[in-house]
Amino acid sequence: TKRAEASRSSPRPPALANAGPAGRGPMGFARGCCKFAAAFGVVPASVLVAVLLETPVVIELDATASSESSGSVATTSGAVADKSGGEKSVPEFGKAISGGMGSGNMFDRIAFAYDSTNKWMSLGLDQRWRRALIDDCMRLEGQDRVLDLATGTADVSILAGTRLKQLGEVAAAEGPVVMGLDPSSEMLRRGVSKVEDRGLNGVVRLVKGDAQDLSVVRDIDAAGGLSEPMAGVPSESIDKISMSFGVRNVPNRDLALREMRRVLRNKDSSRVCILEFSLPDGKSFWSWVARTFITKVVPFIGKVATMGSGGEEYQYLERSILKFPMPRDFAAEMGRAGLSVRTITSFAYGAVNLYSASPAL
Repeated sequence: TKRAEASRSSPRPPALANAGPAGRGPMGFARGCCKFAAAFGVVPASVLVAVLLETPVVIELDATASSESSGSVATTSGAVADKSGGEKSVPEFGKAISGGMGSGNMFDRIAFAYDSTNKWMSLGLDQRWRRALIDDCMRLEGQDRVLDLATGTADVSILAGTRLKQLGEVAAAEGPVVMGLDPSSEMLRRGVSKVEDRGLNGVVRLVKGDAQDLSVVRDIDAAGGLSEPMAGVPSESIDKISMSFGVRNVPNRDLALREMRRVLRNKDSSRVCILEFSLPDGKSFWSWVARTFITKVVPFIGKVATMGSGGEEYQYLERSILKFPMPRDFAAEMGRAGLSVRTITSFAYGAVNLYSASPAL
């Protein structure tokens, strides 16, 4: 009939015309987007819950064995001996090893998004790990003098300064009791503002410097202005040293570790507390999830958080974690530099490790 022929020849509505047996088309696309958004929210939430419920694993090491393998401790800084017996210069802390990645200049470029990106990448747990460094490793006492290396925007320096202020010994101290050091002017500039906002002027001092050579530093203000170079950290002047997520960016880790040992006081209560990423072994389900998060999700979050400008920097972050030694191997490195690792505390199913070391006396 004419009606049937008209019905067969008339075009179908667009939504129906594009829809196939698999549910493709606008409606299918919308459903796919909803499923993706739900997965993107549910997966991090699941990981967060799992990490919050996780009991950190504490590995106790034989400090005596570590001390015996520590070797001689460097007492000078700024150069390292080469195989010919001479000296060769050492690049600035994190200086251009791979196109500037890991350098102070690299962190200058991503400083505007650093704090917020950290929270996204760690699912908000970065402050929890830093507090564990302060509470469980450093165990600050009233008279302590603290050096916070790779201080960045000064989160750990602020935590340490606040704790020492609470202990009530700060008023009697001659000068700041916490020195935060970093190679990035932009990170430090933001850190200075945070220190001022928290009323810690005179308690926390931020300086630009190199973890491989602590003998020279430069003061910095909230506008980014730098002072002339001045004397840095004297030998045996520091009680507690912290370094959060920065040691893997140092070109010569051994030199930086020996500098830590040089400035650390020879006391049993002295501590070096290093918080650093590591690649989980992936043997358990959640360890595999954490491993995948580092290698796949972190670079993506970094690119989004920096509005596309920091993708390369956060891909470097992934590569630097892949290249970093396994926890026991890094503990051995610290031991050879004169820092006896007593415990390694593993968080986030092996993605983050806290190394607690004392001077080999």
